Amino acid sequence: MTAIPPLFDLIRDVLLDGTAEPRDPIRHIGHAERLAGELTHLGESLVGFFVEQARAEGLSWADIGAPRGLSRQGAQQRYGPLLTHLTIADLVEAGALRQLGEAALAALHRAEVHSARLGRDAIDSGDLLLGVLDDDESPAVAAIRELGVDPVVLRSELEQSAEGSGGPGQRHGSAAFESGKASDTGGDQSVRLSLSVEARRTLDGALAEARGHRVGPGHLLLGMLRNPAGRAGRVLGARGITKSSAMGAILAVGNHQTAERE
Repeated sequence: MTAIPPLFDLIRDVLLDGTAEPRDPIRHIGHAERLAGELTHLGESLVGFFVEQARAEGLSWADIGAPRGLSRQGAQQRYGPLLTHLTIADLVEAGALRQLGEAALAALHRAEVHSARLGRDAIDSGDLLLGVLDDDESPAVAAIRELGVDPVVLRSELEQSAEGSGGPGQRHGSAAFESGKASDTGGDQSVRLSLSVEARRTLDGALAEARGHRVGPGHLLLGMLRNPAGRAGRVLGARGITKSSAMGAILAVGNHQTAERE
């Protein structure tokens, strides 16, 4: 088992962090609180990873809660918040994204880079929509055009809606971007952000729309539209795009593509 740092090692880390400055007990308390917060977050991420893995393997909240004397609702309330600590890389490792197709997973990675570029602490549905829009050949983008909406205009509105809603600034820079789009290679591998509750709802909605099939960009779009109050839902709704209209457009695009192949 990996050794947990003893208390003295943590104390030393706090003291060494301020050796270039005069000794200040108040500053030490602040450093200690930040370190304790990081350790707490790490521990919760550890538990969240294995809860996510259990769910990916088919265990229900009731299964997870029963050995701990928790009801289905109790287990979800206790462990659900821990899942928001997990990054996309964590979710992939846990097997939670195995139902996502290659195009949807690539959109998710691009959303992660967009979120970092905008200075966020977590990915939201607007970042997911930006990730989808990066692929001009996506059925979701074709459906948006089918509905008479210009994806370029939609992107601009998403960028404007993000102003003032992110974190304290651009922490990761924008080197992974060209002409406002994230790289299709999976994004900046140094970027590791968690999914917000809103983004998790979008993914859950996309999985429901896929009905057991591989999740594609079209399902992601429908997942966003299941939550009209989310950033993506608001921007899409302002352009008159609803879940039902998007579903019709996606089906129409699919029929067009089938006819072209025949």
